[in-house]
Amino acid sequence: MFSRLVTLLFASLFLFGTAQAQSKSSLDSPTCMMWSEAPLYGSLLDRYSHELYIWYWHAYGFSEVSKLPNWVNQQDQFAECFENKTKGNCGFKANRSIQKALGKNRTDGFGKKPLKDLFQESPPPAAVKFAMQSLGTCFGDDPALPSLEELGLVSGDFEMNACGLLARETTYALDKLPAEMASHASWGFAFDKYMSKLSNPTPRKACGVIPKAGLPYYESIIEQDKQRKIAYENRTIAQRIAGLDAFDIAFSLISRTKSGEHTPTRPLPVEALEWVEDYVEQVDSALPPPSIPETVQQWAVEQPLDTFDQVEDPFAARRRLRPYEITSVIWASYVRLRLNEVAPNEARIAATEGCSILWGIVWGDMNFGRRGAGSPGEREFYRLVRETPDKWAWTVCEEMPVNIFYDAKATYQRRLDEQAYAAANPPPPTIWDELAKAADERRSRPSVSSAPYKSSSTRCYDTGQTESGLTNRVCFTN
Repeated sequence: MFSRLVTLLFASLFLFGTAQAQSKSSLDSPTCMMWSEAPLYGSLLDRYSHELYIWYWHAYGFSEVSKLPNWVNQQDQFAECFENKTKGNCGFKANRSIQKALGKNRTDGFGKKPLKDLFQESPPPAAVKFAMQSLGTCFGDDPALPSLEELGLVSGDFEMNACGLLARETTYALDKLPAEMASHASWGFAFDKYMSKLSNPTPRKACGVIPKAGLPYYESIIEQDKQRKIAYENRTIAQRIAGLDAFDIAFSLISRTKSGEHTPTRPLPVEALEWVEDYVEQVDSALPPPSIPETVQQWAVEQPLDTFDQVEDPFAARRRLRPYEITSVIWASYVRLRLNEVAPNEARIAATEGCSILWGIVWGDMNFGRRGAGSPGEREFYRLVRETPDKWAWTVCEEMPVNIFYDAKATYQRRLDEQAYAAANPPPPTIWDELAKAADERRSRPSVSSAPYKSSSTRCYDTGQTESGLTNRVCFTN
């Protein structure tokens, strides 16, 4: 319901802009960092930035923007532009009065000073220039607007992945970049937040403009990527098949031959296609792969591996693309299969009883370095524990390496012994224990002053003395 409301609100704003302020926005410009199909209105409220707010103000006029639903609850964010520490950031001068007025989050101040003087129909040119330094040419075709060169931006057909890496550094590690990038701090934010839909980050709008100060960093990203690709293409055969077994290699060769990516020395054997189907079915379910037919083995051995590339394992592909299909039973089979492959000769034990206790001890050992993984099976077991959801702890408890089990059991027994010893041998009382005990006793002791008053049945008062020296006393009985 909310998404539909946002869409309708944005559509109404867009129609208003088309009819009356068409020249004041240009989202389709290749050097604009915002995409017209992105939820810009929702971003203004949920992922606010000063630049986006100034763009709305410029494109639709303050008389329309001031009516945006819920904006009254967000406008205090804009007050940051008027803080003394910003020193004229956002294209405005520091102003304590405006900052305080915005911080009240009330629309009834728009018609009186100081907000009346601030909120003209269009933001001042300095604020527009500030926003354009990060958003690019999204502000229409007015010839009075700054050029890209004046903004410190450069246009081009930039590579999206490299733009994304530059955007990440601009957003999270600005100190690594030249000081000139400070005025373009929100360029990376715009790339991440305003160039795609929330629910679908692809397709993005093309990256057509980047800060000139970030160009050297962008070019270094491109060069590093180029070098990585060259190194990847020039891998040795040993590097290409490292960590793979005969099943992985045969499956990849047959799959790439079917897709036309590999040119075989001779046609595929008839048995190869049937074996691949069985292989996918078995491995997809975390079961041991079927044995490779002799004819397929011979064919695979003949194939050159100087351009070999691995095809993604069927189970790995299922986890990546359809994780909702992985059940605890399938995961248990995967855990067993992996440990059988990595360490077939290492003894394991089914430790289902007390699994929750063992699970906690194993996690503590891993996180606090109390026990290092020595053997290949133990290293693989720890990797599987990190990938296993807590609710499926039993799947790894049933395949626990014996050394890990006995160490965990000893840790548990030691904790029990320490608790029993502490219970049987409490530490001697300290001065603080004695003081606390005395305070408790005082609190529990009945107070005389708090007891209810009980008057005596007879009360007597001395009224003076007689001539002979005797005391005169008068008594009253209730």
